[in-house]
Amino acid sequence: MTPKRGYQLHLSRGDTVLKDKQGRGQKFKKILSVLKDFQLETRSLTCLDVGCSSGVITSFLQDHFSRVIGIDIDQEAVQYAHAHGTSPHVRFLIGDAMAIPLKGEAVDLVICNHIYEHVPDAKQLMEEIYRVLKKGGFCYFAAGNRHMIMEGHYHLPFLSWFPKSVGHLYLRLFGKGTFYYEEHLSLQELKELVRKFEIHDYTLPIIRNPSQFFATDLFDTRTVSYRFVRWSAPLLYRWIPTYIWILKKK
Repeated sequence: MTPKRGYQLHLSRGDTVLKDKQGRGQKFKKILSVLKDFQLETRSLTCLDVGCSSGVITSFLQDHFSRVIGIDIDQEAVQYAHAHGTSPHVRFLIGDAMAIPLKGEAVDLVICNHIYEHVPDAKQLMEEIYRVLKKGGFCYFAAGNRHMIMEGHYHLPFLSWFPKSVGHLYLRLFGKGTFYYEEHLSLQELKELVRKFEIHDYTLPIIRNPSQFFATDLFDTRTVSYRFVRWSAPLLYRWIPTYIWILKKK
């Protein structure tokens, strides 16, 4: 019998990447550069980091917003965040992203950075993000594409393309685990997921200007391969592995 897809309650356990300040710092710079491009002045805004895990990126955000809240269902990760992030401007909560413990229209900005595939119900997650955002508020949404060549969590080619039963077997064959939990969506499915929002797409601008958006670790502009990616990205958009969108509440 296939195991039921519930919550990933201990995703951070043994995952040093989620506690790596240097690596998370690079991701933070990417996120902030997009936010600043979309809205230059952010210091008066309240920010919610959904799926904050160990809180490294959440803590980096404190210098750029009036108040930052990090939420995650992973109790061990939030305890780590409490122990390593001490600031009156940052608050960490153990909570379910599909039932965010905040009142409606409570925050100006939500960061949802590669989270949708980790929750049992991505649609409910987006309903909650919409609910807690103020009118005119916005969400930084980084989303993996089901039709990526190399699956980012397990580094196995085409893993996300297969039916789940095949995915479980694929993991076992390569000693990567026994149960492929993540549920990635195609481009069309992602657009349907966020249909209540107005989409501002930063995917191609980041590819065209990696230095502006702190993405030079992903794109070496000196190489022939980068020039090909830059030229072909608009044509192959539906197969780009990650989309970066700003979702504005209508």
